Amino acid sequence: MSLTSALLTAQSALTTVSKQTALVSRNIAGASDPNFSRRIGSVVSGPNGSTFLSVTRSADAALLTKYIESNSQLGASDTLQGGLDRLSGIYSASDSSGSPSALLGDLRDSLQLYASQPGNTSVGEAAVSKAVDLANALNRGTEEIQKLRQDADSDISDSVNNLNTLLTKFETINNRIINGTRSGTDVSDYLDQRDGLLKEISGEIGITTLTRGDNDMVIFAESGVTLFEGSPRTISFTPTSAFSAGTSGNAVYVDGVPLSHGTFEQPYGTGRLSGLLQLRDDIAPAYQNQLDEIARSLVSMFAETDQNTPATLPTVPGLFTYSGAPAMPADATILPGIAGTIKVSSAFILTEGGNPALLRDGGSAGAGYIENTDGSAGFSTRLQNLLGAIAAPRSYDPDAEAGNNKSLLDFSAAMISSLETKRKSVTQTNEYNGVMASRAEDAISNASGVNIDTEMQSLLDLEHSYQASARIISAVDAMLNELLEAVR
Repeated sequence: MSLTSALLTAQSALTTVSKQTALVSRNIAGASDPNFSRRIGSVVSGPNGSTFLSVTRSADAALLTKYIESNSQLGASDTLQGGLDRLSGIYSASDSSGSPSALLGDLRDSLQLYASQPGNTSVGEAAVSKAVDLANALNRGTEEIQKLRQDADSDISDSVNNLNTLLTKFETINNRIINGTRSGTDVSDYLDQRDGLLKEISGEIGITTLTRGDNDMVIFAESGVTLFEGSPRTISFTPTSAFSAGTSGNAVYVDGVPLSHGTFEQPYGTGRLSGLLQLRDDIAPAYQNQLDEIARSLVSMFAETDQNTPATLPTVPGLFTYSGAPAMPADATILPGIAGTIKVSSAFILTEGGNPALLRDGGSAGAGYIENTDGSAGFSTRLQNLLGAIAAPRSYDPDAEAGNNKSLLDFSAAMISSLETKRKSVTQTNEYNGVMASRAEDAISNASGVNIDTEMQSLLDLEHSYQASARIISAVDAMLNELLEAVR
């Protein structure tokens, strides 16, 4: 090898080492960025002993796809768990002492005591007080359920706005990647940014992707609806100003195609948006239906009937009344919102000028409804009948999904049980999804993340290479000096 060739080779090596050092420094700077993929520099030999650095990105498409899938499932299950925890907390799930089931049990116990002491006015007043507690609990449950639906609807709006923002950013980055790929420039930083946007989008909605020529990417929702292809598709949603039982929330549209939780394939949906739709449209309304069936049953169970023969007066609400009184709700049919308006008639409440003894005697709706016609203080027949009604099997609307032909106590207990069973299942699923997402994130970090120790070792190796090249240049310089001296 001539001295000139040796010098050129050493100079080329120094340039390559310099680029490698810059690359390692770039890796170290990106170590704290979860979306940064480690850059790998490969030295490639050129003509006349020259070398140059080929830079590749250590991203793993398969691991990213798995992370996106896990992240979407976690987004849905985490949202559902939060909503179910909130529903469970309405009636103090830790002990259920404030649940309709527990309060109905308290009312039954008070009625039993009253039946054993029908002449004791204070016992009758206590029973009416238990009925007030039960009605208030049903009112509170309805209020909390509809507030949850309202909050979910607001969160859906936020999710849609966030998706539109993310897709707009995605368009900008995707176009830079396409243009950079075509011109042959380094697009690694933009690819990192695009991966980060995919992770954020997957948290809101389940997605799949397709990469085409020039690194162009297309995004689909798991339902198959296109979210991005060249440009973002418009995702639209109109929030509902107020929710009440029976109110249906508006759909989310992607290019005019409605999305619902049913369009997501996983058992609990994928993405935060799916979880919110399930809470608003399925889970919370189902719980409301069960409360409404309890309230409807109470109105029917404590109703007063005509005591005349023949009967000419209609059956009317008694102890428990509601906004639709004096009409009676239809049997075994959900009346949306009745749990929000049920109350104890003021005719029974002493502080409102009522008489608790009407619970024993009947007649809150008029003389024709009085059962204790002779005003006997020992009359307990009506109280015994009410106790029997509480324990008797009843028919419920199948849409309430808490069973049929069971007592109201059993039905109300089944309501809490079904909620807690669902909450437990979703909690376990969420824990599993959390582990899977964490492992997927760790796998990406291990495969494409930056290890500071490894990079520092690389710097030491590069320092040795730099020193070797520098020594070659020094040796060539000395030899050239000796040659020049010899020529002189």
